[in-house]
Formats: sequence, structure tokens, C-alpha cells
Amino acid sequence: MQNDVIAVSVKGVVPTPNGCAVFLGSDHKTFIIYVDHSVGNAIQMTMNGVKRERPLTHDLIGSLLLGLGVVLDTS
Repeated sequence: MQNDVIAVSVKGVVPTPNGCAVFLGSDHKTFIIYVDHSVGNAIQMTMNGVKRERPLTHDLIGSLLLGLGVVLDTS
């Protein structure tokens, strides 16, 4: 089985009654995942460049990986 890697980006975050719809995609395809309101809010704040007083766990881990020059390979 061949695993092709396709880069995707967040196209948008839309609030829903039960959480948030996160639109992920490339130039050819878009798909939606549903997340909790707090996760959707964190994604939207990151997309808007809003800095928090304290980093959230995923912000801290991202900064550590970036600082160490880590590259993730999911194949």
C-alpha cells in the first residue's frame, strides 16, 4: 500500500451548535472535521495571530519541536 502525503491547511473554522467545523484541504479537495468549541476557538485564535498570556499545551509542544528542528514523518 502506497502512502502519498498531501499537504493541507486550515481553510476556515465555523461555529456549530455542538462545537466547530474545521475545514481542512488542499487546492484539489476539502474535508471537514468537527471539534469542541474550545479547540475551534484555539485554532481560530492561532489563524488570527492572537497571542495568549500563557501557551496552551499544543503551543508549547509545537514551540519545542520547532526549536529542536524536528520534522514529522507519518509514513
